[in-house]
Amino acid sequence: MLKLMKMKLRTTILCHRITSPVLEKLTSLLFLTVTLKIQTNFSKHASQLVRLISLELLPMNCAEIDMTIYGSGVMTTDDGSGFCLDADPSESSSAGAQNLDRIPIFLSAIKEWMVEFGSSMIFVSFRTDMAWYRLGKPSNQYAPWYKPVLKTVRLAVAIITLLMDQARASRLSFTEVIKRVSEFSQNDPAYISSNPSAVERHLVVHGQIILQQFSEFPDETIRKCAFVTGLCAKMEERHHTKWLVKKKVVLKKEANLNPSAAMEPVVSKRKAMPATTTKLINRIWGEFYSNYLPEDPKEAEIHEVKEDDEVEEEPEENGEEDPEEVEQEHMQVEEKHHSAVKTIDLHILSKISNGMGSDSVLVGTADSDQLPPIYHIEYMFEKSDARKMVHGRLMQRGSQTVLANTAEEREVFLTNICLEFELEDIKEIVVVEIRSIHWGHQHRKANAYKDRVDRERARDRKVEGLSIEYYCKSLYWPERGAFFRLPTETMGLGSGVCQSCKIKETEREKEALKLDLCGKGFTFKGIEYRLHDFVYLSPDQFAAEDKEQETFKGGRNVGLKAYSVCQLLEIEVPKEQGSEKSTKVKLQRFFRPEDISAEKAYCSDIREVYYSEQVLKVPIIGIEGKCDIRKKHDLPSMDSPVTFEDIFFCEHLYDPDKGAIKQLPTNIKLSLLKERVVNDAAKRKKKGKGKEGVLDDEIAKEKDALHKKCLATLDIFAGCGGLSDGLEGAGVSLTKWAIEYEEPAGEAFKVNHPEALMFINNCNVILRAIMSACGDVDDRISTPEASELAEKLDETEINNLPRPGQVDFINGGPPCQGFSGMNRFKGIWSKVQCEMILAFLSFAEYFRPRFFLLENVRNFVLFNNGQTFRLTFATVLQMGYQVKFGILEAGTYGVSQSHKRAFIWAASPEEQLPEWPEPMHVFASPELKVKLSEDTHYAAVRSTANGAPFRSTTVRDTIGDLPAVGNGASITTMEYKNEPVSWFQKKIRGDMLVLTDHISKEMNELNVIRCRKIPKRSGADWHDLREEKDRIITVREYARSQGFPDGYKFAGNIHNKHRQIGNAVPPPLAFALGWKLREALETKQSIQLRE
Repeated sequence: MLKLMKMKLRTTILCHRITSPVLEKLTSLLFLTVTLKIQTNFSKHASQLVRLISLELLPMNCAEIDMTIYGSGVMTTDDGSGFCLDADPSESSSAGAQNLDRIPIFLSAIKEWMVEFGSSMIFVSFRTDMAWYRLGKPSNQYAPWYKPVLKTVRLAVAIITLLMDQARASRLSFTEVIKRVSEFSQNDPAYISSNPSAVERHLVVHGQIILQQFSEFPDETIRKCAFVTGLCAKMEERHHTKWLVKKKVVLKKEANLNPSAAMEPVVSKRKAMPATTTKLINRIWGEFYSNYLPEDPKEAEIHEVKEDDEVEEEPEENGEEDPEEVEQEHMQVEEKHHSAVKTIDLHILSKISNGMGSDSVLVGTADSDQLPPIYHIEYMFEKSDARKMVHGRLMQRGSQTVLANTAEEREVFLTNICLEFELEDIKEIVVVEIRSIHWGHQHRKANAYKDRVDRERARDRKVEGLSIEYYCKSLYWPERGAFFRLPTETMGLGSGVCQSCKIKETEREKEALKLDLCGKGFTFKGIEYRLHDFVYLSPDQFAAEDKEQETFKGGRNVGLKAYSVCQLLEIEVPKEQGSEKSTKVKLQRFFRPEDISAEKAYCSDIREVYYSEQVLKVPIIGIEGKCDIRKKHDLPSMDSPVTFEDIFFCEHLYDPDKGAIKQLPTNIKLSLLKERVVNDAAKRKKKGKGKEGVLDDEIAKEKDALHKKCLATLDIFAGCGGLSDGLEGAGVSLTKWAIEYEEPAGEAFKVNHPEALMFINNCNVILRAIMSACGDVDDRISTPEASELAEKLDETEINNLPRPGQVDFINGGPPCQGFSGMNRFKGIWSKVQCEMILAFLSFAEYFRPRFFLLENVRNFVLFNNGQTFRLTFATVLQMGYQVKFGILEAGTYGVSQSHKRAFIWAASPEEQLPEWPEPMHVFASPELKVKLSEDTHYAAVRSTANGAPFRSTTVRDTIGDLPAVGNGASITTMEYKNEPVSWFQKKIRGDMLVLTDHISKEMNELNVIRCRKIPKRSGADWHDLREEKDRIITVREYARSQGFPDGYKFAGNIHNKHRQIGNAVPPPLAFALGWKLREALETKQSIQLRE
């Protein structure tokens, strides 16, 4: 299949950053089954003689030949993956998407093509006048032509890896490389032949593919090695430098009909800079990917790493160790040590029994192939038959958690898994230090010194053959995808009470149904219900009715229903003990606008419901939660189209039999939550009365008080500010500083966040300047380029930079190059250090804020079999943070398009780790699970495909009020012409009087024809956002689909603006995250008040 995407190897554009003039508005990524064809006249496609050709026969720049190459295929949604290096060439990891929507497509002339590869994936792409296309699984007809390309890429990977393994790449000549490749085993994916002549012929014939990979490789010694020189010479000698075609007619060069052809892709011309890191970040990632040790002594000085510090961080005097050999050696030492301990020593038994020894022990298992588990002793007791028993909580080794091979060998993690075992099952006492650290940026250096001493001591013990001494500083809770601070206040008390057992008992009680003996209430799934409460009812209870009704939504969310809102009237308590299936409740139903008609849904507030006389009797298992109904004037204020409160209003009565809507009779009284209503009314009264000057002063005081409560925030890789906008909207964050590399995005941020100090610069330069200003020169590792640029910053700019202790919260989405098409080799530290994720982690490690939030594309957790994600997680833990991860779908938080993002929350040990926001809108997306182990998966939030508090937001809700514009619309400011209709439109407009950025890129005639072939579906979603118009969606339409208010401004040309919107975290999703951060702060405050 063919994957569609804008990508350049030399840029840091991520997979979701599509810049194609046409396709960026349809989905984030697309792909199609392709057949490449050669012909002379596209318009005679059906009648002209067509023959298949292989990409390998084309020069990388197809302008060098006088034949025109086309492609055709079927386009569908992409999963963001490609070809696995070790898989069959005819297979792609995208194959699973073949059952999704397909759109046949014919491409215009191919202009150039390129190959990209990483640790385990291959991506082949080509460009037309309109976009870059990424190839996936080929059609059966074309597969034989495509196979040699993939085989050659595998060979290029093998040769580069071979050269990187050499002390000096220049030592291997072209002939020596040929000899080494011919010695590959037949099972090697890069195997060509055992005959050196056949290998040489393959290299020369397919040389342009191999040379392209070498030319893009960042290591200059590899780019200019003897092998490359030799291959170029052989290709010249055998005339394989160009694809030669006999010219029949010299055709006159025709004008390109694509209006955007003259506009080059707007990418940064700034050179990629290796990350500026702290020593801790450099050590963690460097040791994992093999220590970064410059060969050139001058380079060692450039990176400002002291020689003695490097020696201290080396595992052995003689250099790097193979991680696998170290692990095997450790396993052998442990197995040998444990095999000598068949039964526990009586002296040790006595020490445990008397409470004199360690609190952690090794327990024997029937499986001799596994290391004995470690248990932390909670308490001991004796059974009636005189058997001595131990109750312990499992301490998992890091390799058994989501960290896998990135975990520290000596670190274990407390879990909520507990076990009772006999005292004689204990094989050995182990040393497990319950560790805590002094928190704060001021303790960084002291903690680093202690850590270095501890690692040296552990290394010495290992050399001497002594047993491992473990340490534990976190609780691992895989069901929540998190590591929490240790609950030391409840560990090992010896009181006969186990905290883990209490947690399990609480969970069991939450799931159980508890009926009130008086029949006036019940508790179900941890929620207490009383008569006359308002509740959510699963839409499954109306499945038959829904089939008869017209659906209000087209597209991917067709048929999905929000929960029904009902009032609890009666509980039917069965004579015998009832279950959630046998116990029934009587409910009075409130209808939603979408239950009435599609037009009613479009015109009504999403929070409106209609009283009815319809009474239902349903099993109690159908109840999904509680909500509240008020009068409209008693609703809490809402300034944006985002709501996270389960509050509705009712002012009308609906008769489903007659289809009539009437004013709610005065005799119908709704039960209200008095306290909340009074508080909201008081706030409105305060805002609505008083003299203008007094009111302004009060508002100013409230705003100032709110700002003082907000977290002082640093936004790194800020873009145009979507993440900051949502977090600030939740009232929890105040962005005081922001860093953005691209000037148009930085300018947009400044316009929308004038109170923040925006630094349009490379974050590596900024971090170096901050560390230099704070006198921490010895703790930084950076390049001379970063040093030179940092020195050019003026004094005012340096004084405005944030300092450790000033920043409470760091957020950002590092543009980790290649997470969507990795151009990186596993184990190559020189590539890893260029990742901006290292810079982000270094900011967090240096500033040690109370919280930080790392955002990235969904593939961040999947790339390289999750290795980069796991190492990031391990790094955050080594800093001392509590940490959790999850993947969220923006569509479930109120936007009209699918936008999946991965997040990592980190909180200091002194803070509450925020929960994930509950999804509020139905959306056709499965549970976004992450694999933790072979049999364990984790999803941050549930899927809302089976129901949620509110319906999904449609494209009509989003852009239905905008005036019609044509292909290439260019008027930047215009009147709205129409009043807003939907609740979304009313909120997204705010107080804007004029419409801005309702502009569109112009398509050429060919692409307009293509667009006309796209079906115009009622209630269209993000598959075809353009609704009735055969054009690209406008900047403002795109911004609305991401949840940006109409008052939000973007900078640069259309291309810049589209990139800023596409790269941003949708503000409603950021608002949801901020809402939960605010709750975490309030929870901590309430705990402190109780204490």
